[in-house]
Amino acid sequence: MVDVSTLIGPFLGGLAALVGAVVFTPLIIRLARRYGWVDEPCADRWHDRPVALMGGIAIVGALVIGVAIGGGSTFPWPVWAGAGILFSLGLADDLWGVRPDAKVLAQVLATACVLYSGYAFWRGGAVWVSMPLTFLWVIGVTNAVNLIDGIDGLATSVTAIAAGALAFLGVALGNLALAAVMLALAGAAIGFLVYNIPPASVFMGDCGSLVLGYLLSVGALGVQGSGGPVVGTLLPIAVMAVPIFDTTFVTVTRVLRGRSVTDGGTDHVHHRLIKLGASEGQALALLSGMSAAFGGVALSALWMQRPLALAVAALLLVLVTVVGVYLATMGGGRLAGVSSSESGMTARFGALMRTYAGGASWKSVAGLLPDLLVVGAAFVVAIHLRYGGVLPSDWSALMVQALPVITGVKLLIFYTFGLYEGIWRHAGTPEVVRLAGASGTASVVVGVGLVTVKGSAALAPSIFILDWLVTTIGIGGARFAFRALRQYAAAHRDGGRRVLVYGSGPDGILLLRHLRQHPELGRTVVGLLDENSARHGYRMQGVEVLGAPDDLLDICSDYDVEEVIVHLNAVSKEERSRIREQCAAAGVDCQYFDPSLRPAPETSTSPLTDNGRGEEEVLSP
Repeated sequence: MVDVSTLIGPFLGGLAALVGAVVFTPLIIRLARRYGWVDEPCADRWHDRPVALMGGIAIVGALVIGVAIGGGSTFPWPVWAGAGILFSLGLADDLWGVRPDAKVLAQVLATACVLYSGYAFWRGGAVWVSMPLTFLWVIGVTNAVNLIDGIDGLATSVTAIAAGALAFLGVALGNLALAAVMLALAGAAIGFLVYNIPPASVFMGDCGSLVLGYLLSVGALGVQGSGGPVVGTLLPIAVMAVPIFDTTFVTVTRVLRGRSVTDGGTDHVHHRLIKLGASEGQALALLSGMSAAFGGVALSALWMQRPLALAVAALLLVLVTVVGVYLATMGGGRLAGVSSSESGMTARFGALMRTYAGGASWKSVAGLLPDLLVVGAAFVVAIHLRYGGVLPSDWSALMVQALPVITGVKLLIFYTFGLYEGIWRHAGTPEVVRLAGASGTASVVVGVGLVTVKGSAALAPSIFILDWLVTTIGIGGARFAFRALRQYAAAHRDGGRRVLVYGSGPDGILLLRHLRQHPELGRTVVGLLDENSARHGYRMQGVEVLGAPDDLLDICSDYDVEEVIVHLNAVSKEERSRIREQCAAAGVDCQYFDPSLRPAPETSTSPLTDNGRGEEEVLSP
């Protein structure tokens, strides 16, 4: 147990760092404006106005004060020497620009200082493995934090959350030096965030982000050195999940597009979230919340048994992979028309998978891989849920022995049920029923098999019920996530003419989905109209039924509507005339939507839009 009195100094240091950042930052803003230290808008930057730079000076100054007041133990001096090297590098880069090779050299020197201080990734392992991993970790995390500093407040928020989580881990592990430095770092980041939240009045610059990333990487190594094997491997990665995910995502997508990884750009995760319809504040809140969630998982892992920690890690890996694949295929430009680079990336990835992962059925193979992780993890989670996280020795041994067989049997049953015959892009209720049936059958077969082989010791119906639930939710979530994300993005997409769709029944929903799936039509649906007042206020496909056509004038004024679109099959000829008159009175256009089958012309190209099912749909006045 840690003596509470020993924590007073570190907490006072964190508070002092917070106050120092709040006081120093306005002074730096004034100096930056006086001497022209501003970041001007450009093509590979997200901001659209000049913003003061050099906020990292305030952060570092506040950090120094916080560490000094925190007193007691701290990092060894070579670690601080490495921080000084990176601060000087960042300062020079912000003022004059630094060549990439010089940046790499400075980061190598800083990592050498970390190694000299006794920190290492996988401490106690073979030196020829540990040393390269340490360089990869420190340099990677340092640059990852620098890369997420692309929208206001993101790098600062993630740093505050990660440093806070590392501080709590340091206290739990009895590493007060780690706790003292991380509390000071969190305090400095929170104080600077006051001026860095959207719209930011100051940027930290490289002199801030490089130091933040470097110290977080060292703090994570401190946790790794203090914890057991699972803590040492998983906790640092979980705490730094957001910057690691973003850096990995950008690296992979740029390589697939044939673009340089080192170039600046607006293709990071936070940029793509904004392109999908989120505001800058929403993207900041989402990624900060994700960082906090992973930090919470890291803290809880201290009290998890190793199999459960690995199972949770497997489920989280599936989650971030699904989100990453979706953002890679949808977030770069698809919602506003697919750019040639995004199309090329998708084509290259598809060709690669067809060559090395199942030919024409590569998407089914790709769907099997996450199921492999989910099935194994679900069984482990189910057992731990049944016994409150602490397994009896007989079940612990049985779980390890049976897990490979259980995984194989379940995947075979899933294959028999046809779960790998499609990619489920347009999955609906029949697929849910099929998944539930396949998962239930698999759990029953596994339960009967274990009882047959191991006898009554394996008779625990609640485990197999929990296993069915976790498996179904996990696999269903992974498979339906793409559809859910696509619908969310379509519902929050803005741009083009703002329109109302008449009807909230099947015909109206068909029209709504058609407009969402064809962004080239340039329409954004802001609401639905329906004569039935009982439906008013309901949401269909994420869009609210705003009222009846009689309310059109007020609705158009409140929602800045430019057009009303009517499905021809949804109304009679007389109703169409009435709606057209109401649109004219409201000063908005009226369009008809007509899905129908037509013979293809023999010599000319049809002007209609073929939907791939033999139907041709037209949006016509």
